[in-house]
Amino acid sequence: MTAPSLRLLLSTLIDYAGLLSSTSLGMAAAITAYERYSDSSHRWMLGRFVLCLSQLSQFENCLDELEQQYAAAFWPLSVILEPSAQALENLAPWLKKQNRFTISALEFKLAGADAIAPLLPHLPPHSDLFFEVPLDATLPDYLAVLQGSRAAIKVRMGGPTAADCPSIDTLAHLLVTCANGQIPLKATGGLHQPLRSWQLLPDGNSVEMHGFLNIALAAAFAYGYGATASDITTILQINTLDDLIFSAQEIICHSPLWSPEPELSNVAGHLPLEILANVRSRYFLGINANSFQEPLANLYRLGLLGNALGVPSYAFSS
Repeated sequence: MTAPSLRLLLSTLIDYAGLLSSTSLGMAAAITAYERYSDSSHRWMLGRFVLCLSQLSQFENCLDELEQQYAAAFWPLSVILEPSAQALENLAPWLKKQNRFTISALEFKLAGADAIAPLLPHLPPHSDLFFEVPLDATLPDYLAVLQGSRAAIKVRMGGPTAADCPSIDTLAHLLVTCANGQIPLKATGGLHQPLRSWQLLPDGNSVEMHGFLNIALAAAFAYGYGATASDITTILQINTLDDLIFSAQEIICHSPLWSPEPELSNVAGHLPLEILANVRSRYFLGINANSFQEPLANLYRLGLLGNALGVPSYAFSS
């Protein structure tokens, strides 16, 4: 049985972006995969179906072709689009015709910070909003525009090269800055492993990549306790379950790198359910992953979802 604290941390965590990888599935295959996951015992981890604005017509046509099989399904969508007035104009008819699906989130592609402000007054009122931001010297410009709005940021945690993976210090600084400004975020790119680990890249090189559990826990400490960048760094470095306890009432972090100060080790080392619920619902809004089965299988391998021998077959299939 999955511990309630872990279940809360991972609830609707993964927005499924199977259409967007370099080896992406076709539309029909991606729809079939998402429907299979949404009908599984692990549907509580599944969030939205991610696609580009230009793919909405194909998505609708494919649903029509599969109508008998999926007629009762309801599809929460996250739509990726350019941050432009023209893109919003092209989106408008889709917002009006929602029936079997709802566009519950919009993810705007990376553009200059000055492109964001003119869009904010014209964005749909009932969709979650994400603007991709770079982790470079221009980041403060983006955060200044978005602070106080109802929009969140989207940050890339990995990609095809080692340079696409931000350092621990960079990520810790981002989380602390966003927490201080109460700016929500979601993460994308390379997040198939629960804990920090070495991964082989397409170019043959290896890089130590962030784990989605590390990021979710670090966000909970940053937003929930106002933890410092130094504290967050210790959480992002965790690479073994020996440092974590998932119980019915809380998550406990026992990192050997944790500060010896009592107020940190005895208070901030504990994440009760109320803090987890608040951070997950308001601030750390999930991840995009082009696979649902890989994160699921890796959680089973760690024993977090039960015995690895009992992993369902769909966790190892496309």
